[in-house]
Amino acid sequence: MKKIIFAFAIAILFAACNKNVKFASVDEMVNTAEKQVKIITSEELKGLMGGEEVYTLIDVRQPEEHYPGYIPGSVNIPRGSLEFKIADSTYWEGVGIYMPLPTEKIILYDQKGKRGILAAQTLQQLGYTNVFALKDGWKQWELTFPDIFEKNMGKMSGGHDTPKPAGGC
Repeated sequence: MKKIIFAFAIAILFAACNKNVKFASVDEMVNTAEKQVKIITSEELKGLMGGEEVYTLIDVRQPEEHYPGYIPGSVNIPRGSLEFKIADSTYWEGVGIYMPLPTEKIILYDQKGKRGILAAQTLQQLGYTNVFALKDGWKQWELTFPDIFEKNMGKMSGGHDTPKPAGGC
């Protein structure tokens, strides 16, 4: 009898540890993630930009979304490669800024806010403890501060520089 109770307890323990949650829609997935993620407003971010606090601002949109308009000081790391680049010191050396430590403030944004929330949840799962998502993303920033943005129209062709001529036949 004790063996049966022990086996049943072990089965319940393993079932409770199963994190394989299914969602009916992406909106349900985002709503669940939003409950676990800290949110920052455009106004709060603007205040942070004028202060002394160290933070890293990451735009998780695709390059073709980023280059026509982005928040000053942000680095573009598309959501699909964020997990691979966030702790890659070679990547951060290439963009010319310090790699954020897991305890430093990181703010993520996208076009409307949903990818930013999911990206923030992903960084939390990777052990980053001071992660924020920008409420309603770039669109809200653009509406709130229409004159505070940067753009790099030369990169709009997909983020690639014009190839340099090569020698040979």
